[in-house]
Formats: sequence, structure tokens, C-alpha cells
Amino acid sequence: MFNPVRQNDAWGDGYFGASRGSRPHLGVDYVVNEGEVVYAPCDMDSFNLSYPYPFNTNDNYILKGARFSTKINGVNFDGRLWYFTPDSSLFGRDIPKGYPIGTAQTLQHRYPGITDHLHFQLRTETETSDAIKYDGWYYVDPDNWV
Repeated sequence: MFNPVRQNDAWGDGYFGASRGSRPHLGVDYVVNEGEVVYAPCDMDSFNLSYPYPFNTNDNYILKGARFSTKINGVNFDGRLWYFTPDSSLFGRDIPKGYPIGTAQTLQHRYPGITDHLHFQLRTETETSDAIKYDGWYYVDPDNWV
């Protein structure tokens, strides 16, 4: 269903909850190759452009991704999938799981030596047993829900 989770590299690990200094990693990083077709990892409602960072000063190259809503096992989630160029013709649409949604980007210009990956993150305001509470939200491990 998913590519492998990013293993330890110069920038850390890609598993859910991995250390990011004073906070946990709030998603899962799945290994991809630049230019690889990206498919919807779950049903995605209200698929729209999202940026993982407010801006990037390194060569003015902007990393992109998508924000979406999804419902899994009766629970509503707000989702993010980052580090790919989404197909803009899909913005505002509901996308079924497995549908091609864009192409993977490289992260080498921002994080030299990192394994290129997609960052997949789900969050809900409802506490679940598989979640970490952070900044008022509950972040849920996608591997336990999708």
C-alpha cells in the first residue's frame, strides 16, 4: 500500500513520533524518488494546495503538497501530504484512494543527504488511543488507520 518508511539518515528518522528536538515527528515519511507518480494514500475530500513551510529562501524553490479531509473508520481527519507537486486540475475535488495526484519532489536542495520522501500526516480533534497530543491537536499514526 505504501512505500517503505524513511530509515535513519543525516536528518533523522521518518517514523511516526521520531524525535524532532523538542517535539515528535507528527507524520510518517514514505520513501519516493523524484519524479515518481504520487497516488492518493486514502480518499481525499476537498483536495487543495498546501505548503510545508511558509517560504523557502534556498533558490526560491518552493516545496508543495496537499491538504485534504478524509474519514477513516468513522473518524474525520484533516490531512497533509507534502513534498510533491500536486496536479492543480484536481484542486477542490474529491479524490479516491489510489488516484494519481502529482509527482514527487526532491528535498536535496533544502536537506542535503536526506532520503527523498512524502510526509503523510493526519490529525483530528477527537482523542484516539493511537495519537500524540501536540499543540491542541491529536496527531494520528497513518499506519494504524489507513
